[in-house]
Order: sequence, then structure tokens, then C-alpha cells
Amino acid sequence: MAAEGEQLVDPDRMSWVVDGEEYDFTDFMLKHPGGPDYFVWSRGRDITIPVYAYHKNPEKTVVPLLAKYKVEKPREDKGLKKKLGIPHFLLPDGFNAEDDIPQYDFDFKNDKLLLNTVRKLILDKDSQKEIRRLDTLFDRIIFGLLLTYAALVVVWLMGYVPWWIAVPLFAVLRTAMAGGGHYFIHRKKPLFQDCVFDINYVGMAYTAQDGHVLIHHMYTQSDADVKRGFFGGMMGIPRLFRMPIHTLHKLGHVTTGMFIRGIQLEFEPDNDQNQGAPKYIREKWGRIQWSFWILHSWLRIELCLAIYCGVGWSWLGQFTATLWCNTLMVVSSHDFTETFAKDEKDWARYQLLNAHDMRITGNRWIDCFLSAGLSPHRAHHVFPYQKSGFANIYSEKALSAAAKHHGLPWLPSRNFFTEIFPMVGRMYLWAPVSDPIIRKPLYNSFLAEHIAPARFKYIVGYIAAGFSGIGSL
Repeated sequence: MAAEGEQLVDPDRMSWVVDGEEYDFTDFMLKHPGGPDYFVWSRGRDITIPVYAYHKNPEKTVVPLLAKYKVEKPREDKGLKKKLGIPHFLLPDGFNAEDDIPQYDFDFKNDKLLLNTVRKLILDKDSQKEIRRLDTLFDRIIFGLLLTYAALVVVWLMGYVPWWIAVPLFAVLRTAMAGGGHYFIHRKKPLFQDCVFDINYVGMAYTAQDGHVLIHHMYTQSDADVKRGFFGGMMGIPRLFRMPIHTLHKLGHVTTGMFIRGIQLEFEPDNDQNQGAPKYIREKWGRIQWSFWILHSWLRIELCLAIYCGVGWSWLGQFTATLWCNTLMVVSSHDFTETFAKDEKDWARYQLLNAHDMRITGNRWIDCFLSAGLSPHRAHHVFPYQKSGFANIYSEKALSAAAKHHGLPWLPSRNFFTEIFPMVGRMYLWAPVSDPIIRKPLYNSFLAEHIAPARFKYIVGYIAAGFSGIGSL
């Protein structure tokens, strides 16, 4: 018998927090138009931001449903996980979700909010019709890129494509296809196509629906934004060895690491450091993430075929080119060393100030693919629910008009080669060895970091983590 005042918690029930109140959406998950997966990945968290910002018109479609699922007798801690249910090394020391996640004003009647202004511009019938057309066009182009990739693989394995052609072609195709995968992971789940997010050797769609969609977009540039630590592990490597060692680390992912990590994910329990989403989804609904296993099986088959057909060095060249092109893209759309308007309560205004668009060729529609979907990044962060990069490009007109209405600057996109790459190089590739999270330099000189025994021990562990997959993704 429970002691007086003790609350009995049904293990089959889950909790979420919206506007400081506890909710139980367990019975709603399967009815959710975006699929149930996002709820499982976000259990035990404050989901106020996605409730209001991840839907086109939440005032009409979401808010009316909330009262039905509000917990009448909430627990004292409201079921919140203080570390978000992610590995603690991804967060700063002392992080507490109750105090450290950002809070915003989503009052629908507040005309001073940028989000309300831009919604009025983008929700009209004609705009939504054009966005649906562009989404369809985007998907057709991705399908065409997949067919082109398949054809290239065949002629390449037959020996008809020299390495100096194969390397840039594969790098461009994989980057463009991953751009499609980038938007697929923002869509309704489950979705088989989101696995192409992994084809550039950098990310993992399996976990990106949490780390990217639910954490990075919700908590952009805050202590909870795990993307701020994307380069964290690599920053512990002395700068002369950084690129080759990280390449070897990722080669470990492509051979054994991703498979091992996938198996680990399938059995991770729901606890303080894990959400246990794949385990829950498999046990409750009998669903396995087949797209992950199929895509990663293919990547290993492709590698084996390349070696067998005598184009192994060509494969390694395209792997390295693709890996580094896309790795640098990941941190090219935010300035992770500086946060603007930290105390801003207007969510869309904050997103606009802390993201920037990217320019590669100058053609927005082509750059959307060459940037792995990241070129229209300001619109992507203000409208995280949109299904394609083309929709975001179209939405920029409304967003820029709303920004000017609110007295905000609409700055031109940044050139990747002349403005972004030099900055990324200074901050990450050629920066001194530093703490993975707080980025405090660990040595006083260039020589000291390269002769320190602790760094060589770190390098061995970093390479091993790539091949084991555990703790590295």
C-alpha cells in the first residue's frame, strides 16, 4: 500500500509539460497527424515550443485539444527529466531542464510577435497551394537524384568512371540527397525516406528526429542545443591530426560503428540518459526502424563492391570529400560561438537573429541541394514544420516582409567560400585543443597540445569510439 501522499505512476503512462502544466498524451499519440514517434522521443520534457511553433495554425488545430489531456493531479516534478533524457556529456555541468531551457511568449493575440505577423502572411490559401506544389516538386527532384546516384554506382563499379570524376559527383549527389533527408526527418513519422539523411556519412536519421528536430530546433543556441557540441569530440584532437583522425573515426562508423549503435538504440531503456523510444515503439507497436538497417546495409555493400571491383581508393576519396563537405555544412548556418538576444521572448525573432542563410552558386533553388538543405535556414527555423527547402525559399518573401515590419534586419545570405568557410576553419579545424562542451583551451601552446600523452590516449579512444559506435552518436 502506498504511503500517504505518495503518487502511484502507471508505467504505461507518459508525461509532457506545456506552459508549465503536466499533460498525458499517451492516448493521443496514435491519433497525432504527425505520427506518434515525436511524442515518445519527447516524453518527460517541456514541449511548449513544438506545440506552438511546430504547427501551421496551432490556435485552431492544437490548443483546443489540450484541455482533454491535462493531468488533474500533477506530480510535483510534473514528470520532467532534468537532463532531457539524453547522455549527460552532451550538456553543460549543472544543467537542469526545469530552469535552463528557454521560455517564449506565444500569445496569439500579441501583434508585436514576429511569428503571429508572418503566419498571417503565409497561411493564406494561395500561399499554401503554392507550398504544396513546391513540396511535390522537391520530392520529385530527390527521387531523380536517387536514380542518378544508382546509375552512377553501376557505371562506376564497371570501371567506366575515373576517380577524378567519381569523387566530386558522389560528393554532390550525396550532399543533395541528404538535403532531402534533412527535410524528411521533419515530416510525419514513420517515414521510410528519411533514411537518405544518412547517405552523406555524417548524421543518423534514427536519432536526428530527436537531436535535430526536437532538441536543436526547440532549444537553438541554448545550453540544451546538442548541435553546439557537434564538433565537441573532434576538438579534443590536436589540430594537425584533427582531420585525418576524425575521418578514421567516421570510417569506423561506416564499417561497424553505426550497426553497433543501431543495436544499442533498439534496447536502450527509458531513463535519465535515454528516451528508450525505439524499444518502446518496437514493444508497443511491433515496429522496427527498417529504413535505418536497409540504408546502412547498402552503404556497407557498396563499400565491399567498390573494393571487389577495384575502385576502393575512389570510394575512399568520395567518402572523405562527402564527409568533410557535409560536416562543415552542419555548423555553417549558425554562429555557435555567439548567441544574439539571449533573453528574447519572441521565438521567431530569436530564430531569425541566430540563423543565417547560405549562398554557394547564387541560385537559391540549386543551393538548397548543394548545402544539404541548409541554405534557406532562417525560414527553416521559423517554420520547422515545412516539408521542403523549396517551401522555405518561397516563404522567405513573407518572412522578410514581416521582419522589416518589426524593424528587424533582413541580411543577405553568406557566401560559403568567402564568408563561412574561413570562419568555420578558424573556430573548428585550426582551433586549439579545447574542452568538448565549454570549448575552453586545454594547453598553452601549439607544441604542448601535440606532445601531451593525454592527447594520444584520447586519439586512440576516439578512433575506437568510431568503430564501436557507442557514445559517439
